[in-house]
Amino acid sequence: MNELLLPLGHLMVFDAIYQHRNVSVAARLLAVPQPTLSRWLGQLRQHFDDPLFVRTRSGMEPTPFADQLAAPIQDMIAIYRQKVRTEQKFDAATTTRNFKVAASDFGQALFLSSLYSSLSSAAPSARVSGVTLGHKALIEELESGAVDIAIGGFPALAGGIKAQTLFRETYVCVMRRDHPARRTPFDLQAFQDCDHIVVAAHEIGHVHEQVESKLLEICPPERIRMVSESFIVSAMIAEETDVVLTVPGRTGRWFAKRGVLEVVDVPFELPAIDVKQYWHERYHNDSGNTWLRRTIADLDFR
Repeated sequence: MNELLLPLGHLMVFDAIYQHRNVSVAARLLAVPQPTLSRWLGQLRQHFDDPLFVRTRSGMEPTPFADQLAAPIQDMIAIYRQKVRTEQKFDAATTTRNFKVAASDFGQALFLSSLYSSLSSAAPSARVSGVTLGHKALIEELESGAVDIAIGGFPALAGGIKAQTLFRETYVCVMRRDHPARRTPFDLQAFQDCDHIVVAAHEIGHVHEQVESKLLEICPPERIRMVSESFIVSAMIAEETDVVLTVPGRTGRWFAKRGVLEVVDVPFELPAIDVKQYWHERYHNDSGNTWLRRTIADLDFR
């Protein structure tokens, strides 16, 4: 007997012929052209060095050796159908999968809270874990499956990474409603005269790094009073002090809803950013990953 491994399709051909004793019926059930099925049967015979099935007046009758093979081959096919194929399917209504979403602290607050209602209705047993950026290389986490989806603006991600733009974001300033700068027009000079807190992104490769560089260029060094890696912490500080915080528009409006901060236009030009969701091509056809991407793309962030 040839020791080379057989493709699963060949074993299914064996099982179909064994069950139905007819090559034409087996070909129809497997949706395989009959010449192809006959060729695979020939390869099975060569592999096992046995005729396996002999044509008789009552159909294709198995040889004694084929009778010995039938049960273990049926077991292998059953394992594939019950285990492997089942794992490939994804049913949002019953899944208990824990999806890992990497984003900034505010990105997690925005997207995870928005995902909650979708999960509650469509996938009530699914979970979502927010993954902090910067602890490990993001591309490696996406490739390994440690992260299912990354959300933000990461222009350096490449090498097997796929992306979908969710929305374009512009920047705003936020400050306390009774901030001294609100007493006069908030022009460039007023901006430069204020104390600032800057959110640092240079460690995570986020597109916000471009804005960070621009702020450090425009603001006098002595006016950069604080630097933080957290949008949320920076906003909490802005609520309690006279620092100005420059953030993406949705971030600013989200904080302003709390009633303490006010959104003000940035008095100079800053680059807009495309907020995207990223995933690795290894999981492009994963049905759970596909469902999560579609769910995120359908969220309304206006």
